[in-house]
Formats: sequence, C-alpha cells, structure tokens
Amino acid sequence: MRRLHKDTRGEAVLLALLFLMWVAFLFLSATSQISTAVAVRSQLTRLCDEIAVNVSMVGLDRNALAMGIYIIDEQAAHAIAVATFTRAKIPQTSFTIDMLNGEVVVRATLGGVSSSSVATPRKIRN
Repeated sequence: MRRLHKDTRGEAVLLALLFLMWVAFLFLSATSQISTAVAVRSQLTRLCDEIAVNVSMVGLDRNALAMGIYIIDEQAAHAIAVATFTRAKIPQTSFTIDMLNGEVVVRATLGGVSSSSVATPRKIRN
C-alpha cells in the first residue's frame, strides 16, 4: 500500500480506473435488470387488464347472470387467461382469477414479478 503512494509508473491510476470500470459495470447491470423487471410488470399488467375485462364480458356464469348474480365460470375464465398468455407468447405463468366484492380480480406472477388487475362487470356489461 505504501508503494502506491510513491507510484511513478501509473499503477495506482490504472488500479483506480479498473475499480471505477468495475463499479460502472455493476451499475449498468443493476439498471438493466431493473428496467427489464419494469417492462415485464408493465406487460403483465396489460395482460391482466385484458383478462379481467374479457372475463367480465364473457367469462361469467350465464345462469347466475340471469338472476343478477356475478359468478365466474371457472372453465371459461381459465380458457380466456390461457389463450391470452399463449397469444402473448408467455408460456409459464401462475395466475388466479377471483370475484371479490363484485369485481373480477386477476393476479399473475411471471419470474418473480407479480401484477394484478380489477374489472367491474356491472360497469363493463352496461
């Protein structure tokens, strides 16, 4: 360490530049991963919105709907979600579709990134 203070050949400068390059590489790597995660979440949110709206329009139980009750037809909702993810070329996605307080709630997770969307059938169907 004492030799670096008396450096005449520029080794300390080269070592400092190497360290700065390493820090810059780490920063760029972190920035890239963060922007990728943001893009994935944005795409996943868009798909969840689409699924929630489609389930609100055509994925409800028709018998219950005739009585004014909103109940999700599980098979139709699952088919809508799988078709949407397949069309977007997203092969393995974990998702749930629920009816909470009169709203269709879609939650999806892809590679550790999660997203959710809500659609209200009363507003969409009228």
